[in-house]
Amino acid sequence: MRLFLFFLSLIFFNTSYTQEIVLKTNFPIRDFKINDNTIVYIEKRDIKNFNLITKKTDSLIQSNGYFIGGYGLNIYYPKTNDFIVASSNELNKDRSSIRFYDFETKEVDKYHVHYNTELIDFLLLPDKKIFFLSKKNKSIDVYKYGETPLYKLIDKVTLDSFSRKLKFNNNKLYYITDSGKLFEYNVENKEKKLIYDSDNILTNFVFDNKSNNIYITTFNGKLIKVNVNNSLENQEIFIGDTVIEALDIQKDYIITGDWNGLIRLIKKETLKIKNEFKIKKRIIKIRVKDSSTFYTSSADKTLRKWNIE
Repeated sequence: MRLFLFFLSLIFFNTSYTQEIVLKTNFPIRDFKINDNTIVYIEKRDIKNFNLITKKTDSLIQSNGYFIGGYGLNIYYPKTNDFIVASSNELNKDRSSIRFYDFETKEVDKYHVHYNTELIDFLLLPDKKIFFLSKKNKSIDVYKYGETPLYKLIDKVTLDSFSRKLKFNNNKLYYITDSGKLFEYNVENKEKKLIYDSDNILTNFVFDNKSNNIYITTFNGKLIKVNVNNSLENQEIFIGDTVIEALDIQKDYIITGDWNGLIRLIKKETLKIKNEFKIKKRIIKIRVKDSSTFYTSSADKTLRKWNIE
């Protein structure tokens, strides 16, 4: 009897984390953002939105979404601005585009095409009117936008391999490479600093500014903690023999998602796995909404809401 109650408690404990399937779509959601009660997401070649209260598409975007040219990579939906920015790789080979969608006119008001390469990642700084493009020609281009000319190349960083993820923190650009390196780049004085070097292909990373740690995931199933100020505090754990693509950080946990459909909650302080949950398909993106809730998109064409507490 005690054994039965024990297993029953485990079932209730694990399933209580899954709140609901919020969306079922025709294609996997590559990227999404949550502002207040609105989810803005990429479905193949369109940007769409969904209201979490009404459970419907609201008037933020045209009812059928808006076209972004090719297969969408990233979207930016700043709370303080009246636009959405999307990056995509066009159907034609070696072509990519950036589109600014205006909420008031419900039209694309800025449109930039690159004809020489595809994108790997895109990072927008709306306050500085700058965006960064990680490109398949092993470079990071920095553009100023919104002036004359509309787009102006102001800097280029040459890489030794692909950079799959760009982040901006404390007025500096950070990027990871397939050669296993994490760099810090000062966009003002152009100084580049190597923060971490390994033999892993690095896939994603997040900051924990309170502890000066950066958490990195890899192609071979590792989670790496890098302390910016003290390399002696660096630590890595092996959490699964597969690619860990999805990653986000919450108050107490690092949340990872891999290509086998496993979601793991990992304690920041100890790097111990507290819990893990399995769905059928690859986890593409994780977004933490608040201290108790996060969302995932996956290759099973769903967007799910999870409750941590």
